[in-house]
Amino acid sequence: MRDFRDAKAMARTLRTALAAKDLKISNSDSLELIAQAFGLRDWNTLSAMLSAELADPPRPAMPPPSPAPQQAYRHGGFSDELEKALHRSVALADQSKHEYAGPEHLLLALADDHDAVAVLTACAIDIDGLKAGLADYLDTGPGSIVVDHHKSAVPTAAFHRIIQRAVIHVQSSGSTYVTGANVLVAIFSERESHAARFLLEHKLTRYDAVNFIAHGIAKGGGTATA
Repeated sequence: MRDFRDAKAMARTLRTALAAKDLKISNSDSLELIAQAFGLRDWNTLSAMLSAELADPPRPAMPPPSPAPQQAYRHGGFSDELEKALHRSVALADQSKHEYAGPEHLLLALADDHDAVAVLTACAIDIDGLKAGLADYLDTGPGSIVVDHHKSAVPTAAFHRIIQRAVIHVQSSGSTYVTGANVLVAIFSERESHAARFLLEHKLTRYDAVNFIAHGIAKGGGTATA
């Protein structure tokens, strides 16, 4: 299992994983995201910890990480279902001739993703109602502006951040693949997005989603399976 001493390697792995999906971030951005994943304020704080670690007497080498997760991240680490949802979210924007694909397009695509749907179902969310509300927002809301000479929609910065957070969380937890469920949870971090507001309006909280993903506990108690 990696720890903070592997921060730079984790940052490189993150950039490689995202670049494979045409989600490009700078080296400094990836370092900042890794620092945040460890619960620290910024990269400068984590860098200071690394410097202090180097000043200590040498410690026994950590065992190498298992090859399976590394191989998965080398190929992007996304589940097949999530791969389809990501393509579907951009396709939804393209179909409406929207210039950008945002968190709302992503959430609408996740409403047909097996892993995300399992969370929504366990938390007693009206999925059809959620989809209808998102579709109406995308047709009539601020993101509904149709552009002339339309090219393929470009994911927004918020879209990128959601995927980045999901990747970092899965990577730091030692899991192998990023799923639609992980991305669904990451949407809550975009608090100003309409996607996050839609989830809250439908009575889904981040706690409910994480409780089901981590422990299989459905909203209101009891257990459920994906």
